[in-house]
Amino acid sequence: MDVPLLLVALIAGMLLPLGLSGLPPLWLAAAPLVLGAALWRRSQWRWLGALGVGLLWSCFIHSQLLAQRLPPELDGVRTEIVARIQGLPEATETGWRLALTDARLVADDQTLPPLRAHWFDGQPTNPGELWRFEITLRRPAGMANPGGFDYEAWLYAQGVGALGSIRHGERLAEAPRFAGFAALRQEIRSRMTTALAEQAGGARLIALVVGDKSVLDRDDWLVLQATGTAHLMVISGLHVGMLAAAVFGLVMLLGRLGLVNWPWPRLWLATVLVIPIAAIYALLAGFGVPVQRALLMISLGLLVQLVYRRPRLWTLWLLAFAAVVAGNPGGPLRAGFWLSFMAVGLLLYGMGARLGSASLWWRWGRAQWVVFVGLWPWLMWWNMPASLSAPLANVLAIPWVSLLVVPAALLGTVLELLFDFPWLLKGAAVTLNALFEGLDWLAQWRGAERLPTPSWSGFLLGLAGVAALLSPLARLLWVPAMACLLALLMPFHERPAAGQLWVTVLDVGQGLSVLLQTEHHDLLYDTGARFSSGFDLGEAVVHPALLALGVRKLDVMLISHADNDHAGGAPFIAAHLPVGQTLAGQHAAIDPLLQAQPCMPGDSWQWDGVRFEILYSQPPPAPPNEQSCVLRAVAGDTAVLLPGDLGVSSEYQMLDQMLRADLLLAPHHGSRSSSSYAFIRAVQPRWSVFSAGRHSPYGHPHPLVVARYRELEAEPVYTATAGAIRFVLDDAGKARREWSWRERARRFWHEDQATGRLAEQLSGPVLE
Repeated sequence: MDVPLLLVALIAGMLLPLGLSGLPPLWLAAAPLVLGAALWRRSQWRWLGALGVGLLWSCFIHSQLLAQRLPPELDGVRTEIVARIQGLPEATETGWRLALTDARLVADDQTLPPLRAHWFDGQPTNPGELWRFEITLRRPAGMANPGGFDYEAWLYAQGVGALGSIRHGERLAEAPRFAGFAALRQEIRSRMTTALAEQAGGARLIALVVGDKSVLDRDDWLVLQATGTAHLMVISGLHVGMLAAAVFGLVMLLGRLGLVNWPWPRLWLATVLVIPIAAIYALLAGFGVPVQRALLMISLGLLVQLVYRRPRLWTLWLLAFAAVVAGNPGGPLRAGFWLSFMAVGLLLYGMGARLGSASLWWRWGRAQWVVFVGLWPWLMWWNMPASLSAPLANVLAIPWVSLLVVPAALLGTVLELLFDFPWLLKGAAVTLNALFEGLDWLAQWRGAERLPTPSWSGFLLGLAGVAALLSPLARLLWVPAMACLLALLMPFHERPAAGQLWVTVLDVGQGLSVLLQTEHHDLLYDTGARFSSGFDLGEAVVHPALLALGVRKLDVMLISHADNDHAGGAPFIAAHLPVGQTLAGQHAAIDPLLQAQPCMPGDSWQWDGVRFEILYSQPPPAPPNEQSCVLRAVAGDTAVLLPGDLGVSSEYQMLDQMLRADLLLAPHHGSRSSSSYAFIRAVQPRWSVFSAGRHSPYGHPHPLVVARYRELEAEPVYTATAGAIRFVLDDAGKARREWSWRERARRFWHEDQATGRLAEQLSGPVLE
């Protein structure tokens, strides 16, 4: 059996656990290995042994990572720790983001897992320093929504076992004399920041030299996304490959000219120099997956040449793939892993047997086409924006950055560090700014496209279409190829039946966003928050969820009132989806660009057999929360009531209306200022949904409020633990809870909603 097939089986074994909701015990994971060992002499079954090795290794590493997570009893606890700064501190809009290692509790010296912490308005720190922090610890959990970014998977792939919010800090010890490459990266970043302080756009160059993406502002990222060139602004595999090729070519040229006195083959000298130089550059970059892949393929390619072997490029690709996954079996949970390896794999597939058949420019253009077409299924699968202008932008931007900007930046950095000579760095910054001006112009033509996440079947059809379109038989297969791609681009989504209402409460943390769907219509009630840091839940959560749920336009966007946690994401939604009408309580305080109309009590309409009624909204000068627009939707004998942030006084004013509803969105996220006994009795809900943040800083929902609902026989449901939740109401008088996203999309690395102090707090006291 040949090596590539064994490598494929090994990789499959290491990837297999990532699709499981629970991690199998090691004895069960070892079964394929035992069976494969017993059948090893039969060559046709050796793949089973390779698969078993991969599965057992992967399960072992995953079990170790899960065991390193923050203990549930420390979830949400404020305490003091001593920890060492690891890696390069990242500046944010509101402070510093830090990676902490060797962390211990001050109280009892208990060891803590690797931490990712944010220090609001904190002090600058340096890698290797020892600090004492007052910190609130949290288990690594995130929001859970259809189509949304899986933050928990990202943290798991990073090896992060706990999160933290730092309140105060005290430096206990300086960094040791040699604090590793992180300290060198910090020094280079500091020197470059000083040297380029007066250079417009100079900070962008730091991303190319030390891989610090935090220096790029939001406008930079929008331009890069719109032109498909984001891969050029961090140290990627391309840059490492270009550096290795330059060193290799220089050594071979000097040897050919007789300028290097080396008694052995020049290839030996090239290998000795290229691999360490490329490795140093990779470490300065932070050693991300694209860099790991490039370094491994370069090293393997040179080393096998030393033994006079010429392996197929696919074998080197599989070896690098297997090595990266073996080093971090959680790595494939990151989009960058797949985009990096698939880009190289697509080039090997799409350019095979064509390299000597056409001109250099044809091959260069073909390479851009191959990557552009081939990555669409992967970008859609990872819910990432893709650019229609990417082929044109990359044809010019890749040589510009790789041949002009990067060499000047690297040489300029060396000159600045050794001789205080910043002028080459400044020249590189000018060259990079010129490129950004061109990219900015191109970005005005058309922004990045974000398409809905496909189903498994649609994704596989898309891959088949790409394989056909990039194959040597593309001229014969283009019709079925395009049919497969259309299946990818036009996924099928279920809709409610006539007379049926689907209510999907999204998990937006401390805020609210609810999608109401009938057979042919969609209404969005609130849109989540937009924070001062620029993080927009409308962009990051609500819009991707709407696309994943099949929403292409909104007939009505109803904003309960102008508080940020209800209206902050509305501008992004309105800019990226057609909205027929925008209604709002407190409409005068809503963003004028939304052209919101006032929410008028007494208004009603009917869609597909479902009746919508606006019950209440106080006019100014009532307090903002009391201006919330209250919506009731009725399907047959079942109903849902959405009261926004109403308080007790407004609840009493509504008691003379028909409030009965099977599903109630708890007013004001379960605050003590709402959910009176009289109101709950009038509604008689079967479920009460609390849309509040995990470890809410406001204490939402309050335990006494939860107990009140329990006492009145309403089942409390929490977005903080269940994620997004769908309820189905129909005209037959039936109401049911269809799914919660944490249950539906659960994988073994996801936070268990039944563990930790949060679950205990949400259970609330039960009144006798």
